Amino acid sequence: MKQNILNQSMTRRQFIRRTAFSSAGIAGAVAFGGPLPNEFGRAATGGEKKRRKPNVIFIITDDQKLGSFGFLGKKALTPNIDRLANSGVYFSRAYVSTSVCTPSRYTCLTGRYAGRAVNPEFKNATSAEGQTRIGWNTHLVKEALNLPKVLQQNGYVTGAVGKWHLGGPKLKRIPIDSDPANSGIAKILKENQEKVCAHIRKQGFDYAASIHLTNLKNYPCRALGQHNIEWTVKGGLDFIEQNKDRPFFLYFATTLLHGPSPLESLKSDPRITTAGLLEKPLKVQPSRQSVLERVKKAGLPENAAPATCLDDAVGALMKKLDDMVLMEDTLIFYFNDHGVEGGKGSLYEGGVKTPTFIYWKDRIKSRKCSELIQNTDFAPTILEACNITAPKKMVLDGKSFVPLLDGKKGKIHDSLFMEIGYTRAVCTKKWKYIAFRIPPSEHISREKRIALQQRYQRRKLEKDALEKSFEIDKDAPITHLGSVPGGSGTERGNALRHYAKNYFAPDQLYDLENDPEEQNNLADSPGYKNVLLEMKSLLKEHLKSVPGTFGEFKTSL
Repeated sequence: MKQNILNQSMTRRQFIRRTAFSSAGIAGAVAFGGPLPNEFGRAATGGEKKRRKPNVIFIITDDQKLGSFGFLGKKALTPNIDRLANSGVYFSRAYVSTSVCTPSRYTCLTGRYAGRAVNPEFKNATSAEGQTRIGWNTHLVKEALNLPKVLQQNGYVTGAVGKWHLGGPKLKRIPIDSDPANSGIAKILKENQEKVCAHIRKQGFDYAASIHLTNLKNYPCRALGQHNIEWTVKGGLDFIEQNKDRPFFLYFATTLLHGPSPLESLKSDPRITTAGLLEKPLKVQPSRQSVLERVKKAGLPENAAPATCLDDAVGALMKKLDDMVLMEDTLIFYFNDHGVEGGKGSLYEGGVKTPTFIYWKDRIKSRKCSELIQNTDFAPTILEACNITAPKKMVLDGKSFVPLLDGKKGKIHDSLFMEIGYTRAVCTKKWKYIAFRIPPSEHISREKRIALQQRYQRRKLEKDALEKSFEIDKDAPITHLGSVPGGSGTERGNALRHYAKNYFAPDQLYDLENDPEEQNNLADSPGYKNVLLEMKSLLKEHLKSVPGTFGEFKTSL
């Protein structure tokens, strides 16, 4: 359906009032019912004008712990985030298919499992047996269809701001202790930012601004390794302003609340960005000082302040939508990129289960949904919400959960498939089965274990002078991620500690209803033999449809 053009003789507010739903239509929550020709509204009649295609804002936060969500009963001052969650549909059983930054983002923007990536970095990590290893190596490529490209093809203008972390061009290097105020260094930083934005535009985005190519600690200039959420917000607000009269898709990716310390960043120079120093601080949301003051007044500890700063960013977006009279035209997704409650980098609940909620003012009812959904489902859901049919050549592993937004009973999935490193998993509402299989060709000698640990430690220290070293262990075991023997920093502070009791078991079966912390492995219990066989069979079935081999479950490509 082609984009509607507004009658130039009407104000935008008059147009929206004229095309608004009847009270009966809103009360009946018909907006999400079936393939409607009027973009979620009832079919146009007589002289009625059709409603515009919905805008979509996809907010993806970074390593946002449960304690930073006020609406979950935590000690956090997050009124704007709480409003979205409490007035929209909150999914209590929302999962990711892979629990680190890059593959999670890949899946959100493609609707595909990260194991379908085709970039060289990913292919080169495949074992001699054909077993893929999913980590921070799954990048978008310009040749493949993805969500923003399909939206572009159907009349949408697309924009990306904030953290990318999906591959990119090689940037010009500068000494790590460079002074960003130096004119020569500033010129290089600006050129690097322009190069990154140009790369992102090739991935299906008409607009790219305020981009962090990767994690802040990985940037070549140490002085710029600080969060600047205001810079990200500025990029998002500019995009909305420029495209207020067109249907748009905004991918709004924050660096908060990932490391380095968000609290230290709140107290740092507000001109700092990874593209260099701004001329002056941005005034797009309440000041950083006011964040600290409000948190203190609320009786909360200072370390709760970054969550409020993030909440202010969300509030700035919502205010812009209100000011532009766009709120009722905009579907908002809020998603934390993966779990960080002890399971990051693993397929345990603490890594793959994450807060997710969807808000659309007056168009969907407030409710809590306990059905299984996954980040593979976002792309097909957004396409259906925008009344767009995916091209036949676009592979989608997920399913649209529009019926769940509509309040209809039923389920989208009987089970979910998950993958990372040397592990694969499948879960139902009650059961989780995790298989840990290291292909024979990936077993390494003691000498290789030591060399890999030394290289990992050296690179970490080069990036961050405050990084703590660890003791080299010649017998360090290969972990789920498989990135470094003994575990990367991601694993050491998370899954290796929280799930130590069963971590290295090749077969793990958990009763999620009675053991949500996954501490009691039932795989070797005779009484659960049939359940184990059923879950193994379910995993085998899922593996049939994805690339790569996996142990005895799938021995040929």
